[in-house]
Order: sequence, then C-alpha cells, then structure tokens
Amino acid sequence: MENYKIYCNLKSELKRKKQLLADLQQKPTNKEDLISLEIDIEEDMNALNIVFNHLILNHNTLPSVEMR
Repeated sequence: MENYKIYCNLKSELKRKKQLLADLQQKPTNKEDLISLEIDIEEDMNALNIVFNHLILNHNTLPSVEMR
C-alpha cells in the first residue's frame, strides 16, 4: 500500500512539473531552467516506472489464496 501512495505522489508531482514546463515554454524563459525542469521530469518518469513495475511484480508474486 505504501508503494501505491509513493506512485500516486510521483504521478501528481510529474503532472505538476509537466504543466509548469508547458507554462514556461509559452513565455521567454532561461533555457537552463527549461533544461533543468526537463531533466527533473525525466527522472520522475523513471522513478514512476520503477515504482509501477515494483507494484506489478509484487501483485503478480503474491501467493494465491483459494476460497473454499
């Protein structure tokens, strides 16, 4: 459950950063700031994929419980 919370937090942070990037691209901005934000977004996407894969692997490896 904790991994799912981490996943949700990362997903919302990524959405916020993507919106910020879109806003910054619409107006004159320091190119270094844009590059830095793009790198942050890429790192967040990688982290999101890692957590997602971990959630999927944990879900698939849980022992099945037979209902009687």
